[in-house]
Amino acid sequence: MHKGIVSILFLYFFIFSCTSKKISETFNAKPSGLSGEELAKIHCASCHVFPEADLLPKEIWLKGVLPKMALRLGQGDFMQEMMSHQNTEMMVIMESGIYPDKPLIVKEDWEKIVKYYEDNAPENLKSTPTHITTDLDLFAASPQKINAQEIVMTKFDSLSKKIFVGSALKSSIYSFQMGSKKIDSVKTKSPNVDFGFHNNLGRVELEVGILNPSDLSEGRLLASGKVLKDKMHRPVNLVLADVNEDGTEDFIVSNFGNLLGSLVWYDGKTFEENLLLNEPGARVVYFVDFDKDGKKDILALMTQGRESIVFFKNIGKGAFEMKPLLRFPPVYGSSYFVVKDLNNDGYLDFVYTNGDNADLSIVKKPYHGLRIFINDGKMNFSEKYFYPINGASKVLVEDFDQDGDFDMAIISFFPDDKKKEGFLYFEQTKNFNFNIKSKKNISNEKWLTMDKGDFDGDGDIDLVLGAFNRDRKTPSKINSVVILENKLNPKTSKNK
Repeated sequence: MHKGIVSILFLYFFIFSCTSKKISETFNAKPSGLSGEELAKIHCASCHVFPEADLLPKEIWLKGVLPKMALRLGQGDFMQEMMSHQNTEMMVIMESGIYPDKPLIVKEDWEKIVKYYEDNAPENLKSTPTHITTDLDLFAASPQKINAQEIVMTKFDSLSKKIFVGSALKSSIYSFQMGSKKIDSVKTKSPNVDFGFHNNLGRVELEVGILNPSDLSEGRLLASGKVLKDKMHRPVNLVLADVNEDGTEDFIVSNFGNLLGSLVWYDGKTFEENLLLNEPGARVVYFVDFDKDGKKDILALMTQGRESIVFFKNIGKGAFEMKPLLRFPPVYGSSYFVVKDLNNDGYLDFVYTNGDNADLSIVKKPYHGLRIFINDGKMNFSEKYFYPINGASKVLVEDFDQDGDFDMAIISFFPDDKKKEGFLYFEQTKNFNFNIKSKKNISNEKWLTMDKGDFDGDGDIDLVLGAFNRDRKTPSKINSVVILENKLNPKTSKNK
């Protein structure tokens, strides 16, 4: 064993021996006498929605998920888990208190939980049926000649009319206008994942720090090259808004993290941190008046363990009260959501995707896909629509064909290679019925990022897609950045 790792592990146990009695002296719990199902519903549902056994195959429960859960209850091989992290990260995890320093459940009860999942989980999940799609002719594909791979951001800036592309491979930001051959690029310390324009500071940028799962805080918030905030836990989303009503825009940041993370807002003048939720997995945020009381609230999608859509009610001057609106099982893989009044009743509804498939349970899941949740006006939500898509990662909602109702564009980062579901277009016909369309050479790929806007100024909404092509088994047949140009209102020679 590496000497440095041994020293850190010794220090960890020394710290806890100084703050509490030895485990053997304090842990006198007896077996509960409860069944495995009863124990699972107590312990597994103490942090998140209870995961039914049929959500995953038996082997994944036994070899993937349950060994990680065991650590949260003071069971399992803690030393082996710590050995999988580098020294600095190991100390961060130990000091966080994520893993208890003594068992929270006796071994006999833990073994009952494992036996419950072993006995009740299926050998395999049901496969998602193949759906028939029609060809999408509303958009023309235009691959972009950008020397960039591993795309982590594609974003349209309506002020400059430029498309910005963030690359992880070279940690660079590329910018260009549609139809122009000129491409500008700027090197960054780590991949740029979001940006905005602050009313006092101008352009501000968000760098993720360490892209791969990590609990080291290397993310940064910058303005014109100046670091406004550092030591952030893998931030992924930035919203500029006057949260505390002082006339200066503040920064709402989703620190996605890994085991650690948070949803916070930073004061736009002092950059002081204000904690909204001390949990990892914050993915995307909206600042809107959700409860129609005249104050803008925060709506956030939380992923990772406690997957949920959460409402933070604005009670004034930067203070909020939290209420979960929708909760999902921890294996769902929540990935994105859009807030929009879909049925024109004056209340905000949600379009939600789930399909993150990169962690402990890498298997095609029939419950991955696209969902529409309708608000009854009292903050109660019912599922109106579901369409299965393996690995669904993002949705955009817009009246793309300008016929008076909303349509949807969806990408998948973990699609079924045998199905055309890497990109799908949902054309609404009437009352939440959709014609589902795929695009040749586009729908067969896997996409990580997507944004929309009128890139060419012709009055309709175009799309830009970005591919993160690391570790592909087969080379991609298309460029990493592709524009889907809406052909509804093509430019004439007069306005070109």
